[in-house]
Amino acid sequence: MKALKRFGNALTSRAGAYIFYVLAMLAVVFLESATWAYTWIAELYPLGSQFVPTLRIVILVFAGLDVLYLLARAFSKTEELNKPLKVFRAVFVLSAVVSLVAFIYTFVLVFGLDNGVQATLFARGLQAITQYLIPLGFVCLLPLPLLFTTTPLKTAKAAVASALVAVLIVLPLQIDFGSGELTADELPALTMRSEDLLAGAAVSFESLKSGEEADAANLLDGDDKNYWTPQDPARDPAEGQEDGNNSYVEFQLPRAVTFNTAIIEEEGNEAQYFRLQAFVDGEWVTVYQSEKIQAMRLCSFDAVTTDRVRLSVDKFRSSDTPVRIRALRLYNEPQRAAEDFEVTAYQRLDGDVPTEILARGEAYARNYARFYDVYSTVLVFAAVHWDEQGNMNFGDIGEEGFAREIAALRELISMRSNPDHRVKIIVTALADGAWGDGHNGVNTYMAQYWESVADKIVAFVEKYDFDGVDIDWEYPQTAADWAVYDQFIARLDDGMNAGGRERILSAALSAGSLGMAPETLARFDQIQFMAYDGSDIDGYQSSLQQAQEGLKAFRESGADLSQINIGIAAYGRPVNGSPYWATWRDLDEANYWDSKYYNVADAGQIYEGTFCAPALAGDKTALAILSGAGGVMVFRTGCDKTMDDPNSVACGIENALDRYFENW
Repeated sequence: MKALKRFGNALTSRAGAYIFYVLAMLAVVFLESATWAYTWIAELYPLGSQFVPTLRIVILVFAGLDVLYLLARAFSKTEELNKPLKVFRAVFVLSAVVSLVAFIYTFVLVFGLDNGVQATLFARGLQAITQYLIPLGFVCLLPLPLLFTTTPLKTAKAAVASALVAVLIVLPLQIDFGSGELTADELPALTMRSEDLLAGAAVSFESLKSGEEADAANLLDGDDKNYWTPQDPARDPAEGQEDGNNSYVEFQLPRAVTFNTAIIEEEGNEAQYFRLQAFVDGEWVTVYQSEKIQAMRLCSFDAVTTDRVRLSVDKFRSSDTPVRIRALRLYNEPQRAAEDFEVTAYQRLDGDVPTEILARGEAYARNYARFYDVYSTVLVFAAVHWDEQGNMNFGDIGEEGFAREIAALRELISMRSNPDHRVKIIVTALADGAWGDGHNGVNTYMAQYWESVADKIVAFVEKYDFDGVDIDWEYPQTAADWAVYDQFIARLDDGMNAGGRERILSAALSAGSLGMAPETLARFDQIQFMAYDGSDIDGYQSSLQQAQEGLKAFRESGADLSQINIGIAAYGRPVNGSPYWATWRDLDEANYWDSKYYNVADAGQIYEGTFCAPALAGDKTALAILSGAGGVMVFRTGCDKTMDDPNSVACGIENALDRYFENW
């Protein structure tokens, strides 16, 4: 009996009150985070869609009671409870029970324990609550001083201090309790030369699922805090609606308009496939489709004229979480001067061997040379190698073979369809890892021989009359390595331009690997931004958002966007990140729209893999044009289908160039 009494006293002590307050606040955070459970909660409980907000209010009320009880105990002059406090204690016990039950219930929701203990579900829960940890810490720390006060006066001082902290620190933070995902406002802005053609439109139809409220009109209200929330088609349809395999909204425009570009904004990353359709000649025609929307999806497509538009979300990451679409905008972007825009492509001499291409006959060679109607710069990759003493060599073909292939490449480029289109040749004179030697050898020999290597590259560029040089040093590891990098780039740049001729200095870089000095970064004429190999949560290794985030990171590092060529991978990677690189050229099921494929055969393996489909390559090109970036880059020519195949990645780029440029 004494043990039970001691337990009861501990439960209703100041420490107990504080613990139950923290549990209640954790319950609020868990409830806010477990958005994927809202659908089935709404279907299961009598209050429907109002259950979650009602439960949130109930938990907050009892959290407030926990704090009031803690405050009352702190103001009490003795540990012995007077009669009013004993009554309050009874109310607090009820509050403590509710706080504990709410904590357990929401903990199960956010970590998916109703489906058993699974690492993936636990990771999802951790990711979801991360955004709330800072505000949670504040609200939990504020009443903490009340645990240690010894007199009513000190309690009053502690209470006032906590209130002041809340007013002066917590409130001015204006903490955003949003999704925590990157939003369109945080990405590099796009410069549109036309107006939003969806302005003045009206929602003519919205497919609804059971318990779902119509909210597609939020796409037209201009408030980025409101959303259209399409639900998973696996759910039953709303009363009076037909069942369907997608969730969509239709818009009636005030008049027929022509458009070639769309921007769709999503809060989060739940949409896994979507389509944009136009009503043309009595039927719905798909003008664009792809897997990802994310923060700001730029869609580039051939111009279409219509007065009715449909946006359809066809696949969802989770059956329990609605997609949240912030905005849809339509534009008819006019053509503009190409000016200094670049389309660069890496090309190995031992992949598509120029002499062998020419040997297959003029028809084949001219077809292959269509690449050079799209590319403005060819980066000759992995043709030279450096030994541990800083000596240049050319592999098995030797320098004579190298010279022969460069001459053949120049002849092949001359066979392009448009002889007025200038194509520059740059040599990648330093590329660690390209010869199977790993990514650390360069740091070793460059520390000692960087001056000699720079001088030899300058002489090499002059000997073969290249238009410039590209450096693919992946990557300096230490501060000392980066200091060598800075000195090497300065010597190389000065040496190449010493004779009065302006040659191009290029570097292959990732947005997250920039340890160079600002002066070094400014020296580059082109930065080949490797916007690939960076798998997101779904394993997509070359998404549009990865490119957008990279542009943001480069800009924050001091780079000018006009230096940046956005990378486009002509190969795929497994969604699990394993070390295989299937080529787009060899993917038999490849089509213009889809970047994800489920049975990729490569190196004796079968896996799910993601690529950069031609449509996505066109979107990256449009992103470069509309954001003011320098251009795009393809890695690499030998992985792409030739351009007689409309599913060539280069065709996707060319289509975007033709849409937005007067003459390419």
